[in-house]
Amino acid sequence: MGIYLNKPASKNVPLTEAQRIRHEVRMQRSLTSTLRKIDLIAGTQTGIGWRLDRYLSTLFPRYTRSMLQRWCRNGWVYDNAGRVYRSKDPVKALMTIIIRAPISGIINDDDFVAPPLEILHKDDGFLICNKPAGQLAHQAGKVLTGTLLNQLQDYFEEQGIDPSEARLVNRIDRDTSGIVLASWQGDTTRLLSDALQSHQLRKEYLALCHGVPEKKHGHWHEALQEGPPETVRRMVHPDGQASHTEYTVVKSHDNFSLLRIRLHTGRQHQIRIHAAHHGHPLIGDWVYGTPCTEIGGQALHAALLSFAHPYTGDMLTIEAPLATAIDQCWHGILADQGITPCELSDMQKSKLGLLIKETELGIQLDQGWRKPSWMSDDDFQKLQQQS
Repeated sequence: MGIYLNKPASKNVPLTEAQRIRHEVRMQRSLTSTLRKIDLIAGTQTGIGWRLDRYLSTLFPRYTRSMLQRWCRNGWVYDNAGRVYRSKDPVKALMTIIIRAPISGIINDDDFVAPPLEILHKDDGFLICNKPAGQLAHQAGKVLTGTLLNQLQDYFEEQGIDPSEARLVNRIDRDTSGIVLASWQGDTTRLLSDALQSHQLRKEYLALCHGVPEKKHGHWHEALQEGPPETVRRMVHPDGQASHTEYTVVKSHDNFSLLRIRLHTGRQHQIRIHAAHHGHPLIGDWVYGTPCTEIGGQALHAALLSFAHPYTGDMLTIEAPLATAIDQCWHGILADQGITPCELSDMQKSKLGLLIKETELGIQLDQGWRKPSWMSDDDFQKLQQQS
């Protein structure tokens, strides 16, 4: 069912502002048990005169602008003389920016036991792996262990590669399975990240949804933005980010469909929101649809990645086999077994803003979690003592 490109993406595609900034900035990053450490020197052209929070959010799209503003308010962003920056300070050419953002209350991802790392392809400075559903792609919030990035760090250390150099070029949601592109060389990371930002990486997904779209092939273009602060839901809004999802109905049965989806933009939850907005929520998607007993989260699988090799220019197309849970769910549908809805858990209700329990506001550190490969023994012992 794969669709393949016949030639490398054009090398004449203009760089975006974010790409130009990344090309200009000189930066060092590291992560300890207690701190995010970022040292950078601004460029001389793109972004000069911008507000600092805008500049940093463009440079680090993984961090929200509100988070960066909070770091500034807390005095964690300053210059080499120790002067604390404000969010609204204008960016000047070659200005030094030092970030020391504390991390506290680290916990293990005890709800998920990851299977062995599955590598689909390894190449010069990068590899492609198959992430299982239920696993966080990278450290998030207070969870710093048990993630795909942790597995990659352990793997790189075994291969004699500095584990701190591990980078995820693309990311997928916790409950989405499939292809993730990772790298461990700075130049390779930059080239692949630039290709991702300029939409030169073709990404295709397989999804199971409720209902059958009227058109067998179509496009969804609704703009997306953050939802209310009390919920993880994002929303369709005319003032949001432009978004483009292309879908094809591969097969339908009863009132369910198997879709093949191509992302033309990569917004958070994009496929899930667009599908639900058009009346076809993904099976098992408790955020935008209804949870079910057959599958623990949304039935969404990153099935294919196709792009030009960063050094040879040859096209590389990798496919990941459909996740077992989704495959079994689809075969159950074909056998007329249907889907069994279930109730939201208290944790799911809390994340949707439907329930706030006092016990969920304080998170306990589990004494039994495994020390990440990148954390020193001293830092690990200190963290345990702090708990």
